[in-house]
Amino acid sequence: MGRSENEPAARRAFERITEAYLALDTNWRCTYVNPAAAAFFGRGADELLGTQIWAVFPGETPAAFREACEQAMAGQAPRIAEAWVAQHGRWFESSVYPAPDGLTIHFKDIDQRKHGQVQLQSQQQLMEQAQQLARVGSWSWEVASDRVAWSDELYRIYGVDPTRHAATFEAYLALVHPDDRARVCDIVEQALRSGSAFEFEERILRPDGEARVLYSRGMVEADAHGRALRLLGACQDITERKRDERMAACQHEILLGIVSQRPLAEILVDIALMHEKLIPGALCSVLLRDGPRLRHGAAPSLPAIWNEAVHGLSIGEAQGSCGTAAWSGKRVVVEDISTHSYWTEYRQLARECGLHACWSTPIPGSHSEVLGTFAVYYREPRGPRPEEIACIDRMLPLAGIAIESARLLGRLHERDRFFEMSQEVFCILDTRSGRLVQFNASLQRLTGYAADALRTLDYRELLLPLRDGESLEAIPVAGVEAGATREFVNRCLARDGSERLLEWTAFAAPDGLLYAVARDITERQQAEQKLILAASHDSITELPRRALLEEAIAGMLHTPWSEVWVVVLGLDRFQLVNESMGHLIGDDVLRRLAGRLRGALDTRWLLARVAGDKFAVALNGVNREAALALVERLRAVVARPIEGQDYRLLLTASAGISHSPVHGDTPAALLRGAEAALDHAKRSGRDRIGEFSLAQQRALDERVQLGSRLPVALSRGEFELHYQPQYRALDHALTGFEALLRWNSGLLGEVSPARFIPVAEALGLMPEIGNWVFERSVRQLREWLDRGHRGFTLAVNVSAQQVLHPHLVDQVAEALQRHAVPAAMLDIEMTESALMENVGRVRRTLAGLKALGVQLSLDDFGTGYSSLAYLKQFPIDKLKIDQSFVRDLPDDTDSGAIVQTIVELGHQLGMQVSAEGVETPAQVMFLANLGCDELQGYGLGMPQPVAEAERFFVDVRVSSSA
Repeated sequence: MGRSENEPAARRAFERITEAYLALDTNWRCTYVNPAAAAFFGRGADELLGTQIWAVFPGETPAAFREACEQAMAGQAPRIAEAWVAQHGRWFESSVYPAPDGLTIHFKDIDQRKHGQVQLQSQQQLMEQAQQLARVGSWSWEVASDRVAWSDELYRIYGVDPTRHAATFEAYLALVHPDDRARVCDIVEQALRSGSAFEFEERILRPDGEARVLYSRGMVEADAHGRALRLLGACQDITERKRDERMAACQHEILLGIVSQRPLAEILVDIALMHEKLIPGALCSVLLRDGPRLRHGAAPSLPAIWNEAVHGLSIGEAQGSCGTAAWSGKRVVVEDISTHSYWTEYRQLARECGLHACWSTPIPGSHSEVLGTFAVYYREPRGPRPEEIACIDRMLPLAGIAIESARLLGRLHERDRFFEMSQEVFCILDTRSGRLVQFNASLQRLTGYAADALRTLDYRELLLPLRDGESLEAIPVAGVEAGATREFVNRCLARDGSERLLEWTAFAAPDGLLYAVARDITERQQAEQKLILAASHDSITELPRRALLEEAIAGMLHTPWSEVWVVVLGLDRFQLVNESMGHLIGDDVLRRLAGRLRGALDTRWLLARVAGDKFAVALNGVNREAALALVERLRAVVARPIEGQDYRLLLTASAGISHSPVHGDTPAALLRGAEAALDHAKRSGRDRIGEFSLAQQRALDERVQLGSRLPVALSRGEFELHYQPQYRALDHALTGFEALLRWNSGLLGEVSPARFIPVAEALGLMPEIGNWVFERSVRQLREWLDRGHRGFTLAVNVSAQQVLHPHLVDQVAEALQRHAVPAAMLDIEMTESALMENVGRVRRTLAGLKALGVQLSLDDFGTGYSSLAYLKQFPIDKLKIDQSFVRDLPDDTDSGAIVQTIVELGHQLGMQVSAEGVETPAQVMFLANLGCDELQGYGLGMPQPVAEAERFFVDVRVSSSA
């Protein structure tokens, strides 16, 4: 009753309220709606009465509002909820009050307040982002309560967890670097006393051990009495800026050092120390690339034993961090040396040195080549942080500049020394005025003129054509286009009237100047002439040698319908003269006999000395009786007493005769036949004449038999290689091997190369056999390399047929590539006769071989003479003196003179000189004293199969260790 009486009054009171109210029954239907609520929902009160509250909203009921109503009804407890009404585009707050018969709900428009909150949150977010971007954090400290408040960015700067960090001033001080802590306390206390603003730099230690540099500034809030209530401040992380400043200063100093040409080792030490200063805990090492290895550059903080161990580190996969980085061209990060597969070889030493992590980065050159490695070691297992990698990357250009600058300076210094000390003439000539624009000191030494005098002379007064009366210019410039290179030879007239022979290479510049280099070849020309004479004529008797005799025989063989007779005359037991009376008397006897023999012959017949005590003559246009009569006349000449100073001798001679066409139709065949007949005569008792016989002919038949077996020998696996060692003459160090072909025939047994090689050449089998030799030799090189042997070469002989074969270069390249063998380890040997077969084709073949990188040697040098004219055209690296000149050393002065001439010529041409057939210690010493570079022979080591040849490496190691 009372309720009904009061209800109109209550309703009138609600209607006067300006805020929205409504009432619900237990079925969520509206039982009362005041005008403000009707306006809030945009409907009439009559329309809303009896409608469920969920249908009152124009769209979906806000979830937060519905949840508050349901909880208030169920729990009979008030609830408050904020919700966004999308249809109105506004925020509202609902206060829900439960009653036994339903709910009363008060709606309040909070849109303005919510927008203010959102704006404040947005501003706070922007401020947080700004602090994060600037790496600036803010803080406040309530002095009385010792409460400290940090911004999120400040927690990030200090690297601490807000939930675990004690928010006190003491907790902050604990993070300050111990060396800075007292200073920071003094600054803060002074600010508290004076109330003035403050600023300072400090270092902190983050919980992960990383050190950072901060810049802090702040102000003091005080009460009316000047007492400090609160400190407010901002803190900026300036670690990178300070690091950049330090790095810039260090870089400046290092670049100044490079410009001032400080030693590379000092500059690399500075770079390593700079990184260690910027990244505490790092231990730096710089290694420099030297071919296939890395050499020590700088490592100021690493143990000396470690630096010694990695000096000479091989570049390759799994060669520690540095060797692998240089091999791959990429950074190699090893976080734990004790477990990583790259560190198997150095793991124990690293542990002993306290090194547990290593990150190595290649140092790139200006052309992207690897100059070395920059490595960082740590004394605990760990990986890199981004800022540490960035710091390493900033070191690399500095190290690269330092290394390349040092190399460039080294080359410049070498060039300067080269120009100053070079015996070659370097000059610039003005072909229009005839003046010397510039020249080095060699021209002054060569001509005897002072520099001022040379500048005033016309160079045509100094440089003359090769021969007097020639119309050609000494410096041929007519028709030479700009940019073209010209080679020529002329004479240089010195101040004292003497002449020198110069070999020039000149480059014509567009401005008319000629840039020229000249080499004094006077001695070389004399040596060549001397060698030509020594190779073609005997120095004792002045008779022609065998080569000229063969030419004479060849000329006679071309005369039709005429037999050619070859006689080889050998002195009987002449070695006893040398042994009992000495070589001086022996040489005198030979000179006297040569004169006698020459006087007994028709001038159209050539007499030659073909060996120590052997003379030979070729004649044609005679019959057998005349030939035998001539031989008897020659033997009678020898038999006459020979008298000289302090001696009188009676000698006899044996002779061997062959003739064409019965005994052959080539000079070699006839000479071989005559020598075989001479040998038979001496074996038969000496002092007699021997004619080439059927028995000796049978020996030739043997060659036919060999020819029938050779074509199948390769397919049956009857060939093998033996290896003869080669040694350096100076210290007898092993330099390599010569691969020698051996044939063990299933039918004929062991066949000497001297027997089957000529047959193989005659049958055209040498290219096929030679290819097998290359393949087997290079494969053996690979096997020896895999066993750890280094620093040697392997020489392989090639015949004239192989040199002329169009695919020789491809065969060699394929074998080297297939077995991954460095080309420089292969030495290809060829004879002088092989070079002379087809000079143009041979030159192209040798150029192709040199392009591969192999070495080229000229074998049996000194037995021919025609190659001297072409020697400069071939890219020969080594001359091998034929063993015929070595055999009688050191007693045979003639052989000694030839060997000395060959050594001098080879060295003049920039070639090495090797001697074959060395058998005695006396020969070893004699050849070494002459300047011979390399020795080979039975006295030093016999050719051995590969299993036995391996001991030569062992012997070298044992000798070296001893």
